[in-house]
Amino acid sequence: MISLYRQRHHGLVLVSLGLLLNVGDSWWCTDAFAPPIARQQPVILQQQSSHIMLAASSSDSNDAILTRISEEDEGVPIPFVDKNANSFIECYADSIATVDGEEYTIGVPCDYCVALCYMDSDNNLVPVELTDKLMDDIFPIAENVIMEEFGEELALQRTPQTLTLVGELEDDDEDDEDDDDEDDDDDDDDDPYDGEEEVELLLSFDHRDREYNLVRLMDPVLLVGKIDPERPDRRILLTPEESDKIMPTLESAFLKYHEDGNSMLP
Repeated sequence: MISLYRQRHHGLVLVSLGLLLNVGDSWWCTDAFAPPIARQQPVILQQQSSHIMLAASSSDSNDAILTRISEEDEGVPIPFVDKNANSFIECYADSIATVDGEEYTIGVPCDYCVALCYMDSDNNLVPVELTDKLMDDIFPIAENVIMEEFGEELALQRTPQTLTLVGELEDDDEDDEDDDDEDDDDDDDDDPYDGEEEVELLLSFDHRDREYNLVRLMDPVLLVGKIDPERPDRRILLTPEESDKIMPTLESAFLKYHEDGNSMLP
């Protein structure tokens, strides 16, 4: 494991469509990362149905009611669509949030969530923004490196909100056990956030005299979308304006929902 330098935000991680993780104009140090409260807490990417009902703790009219999806809907891929970019990312629905009569689907990407990063002058691992011109330059390089290394076993995709890696990664059970032991020793929710988040280094490559790393995000990543009225089997990722309005409510409600053990996430 290595550490990814990220800026602090209370609660879950959110990403806004077109803004991509915006905390004081910066998430994920640049555009894509923001920390959850603790490792293995969900990371909601914002921009972004049945029926165990859970209400947020406040009695505000803006409270969110979260329900877990029905068993028949679990494991069914749903396209979460970025209409501006004319692209989509497939997710499994985790839960449905209802706020002021509007339903929002909280989804978990079907494939591995990854990021392209580089080391800055302070030896912080910094992610490249999805909308940065640098991403336009290095993404095809990373795509070719993966193709050369893994053939058809793995494929890098430039999906909305987060890059994804399609295929199956080999898990090292022994390393996982060691990591779990370290987490048990080190985790303390009362400790101040130190600006770092663990990621798994998958590969490195050089381009224009700089080393880039492809890393896997180890915390669960979530996206939020509304039902597409033209295609009810799809979800539309939120606009920045919608995100600004709704995400604080969803953030606190989902954290409680997750802590109460209703989410399908670990």
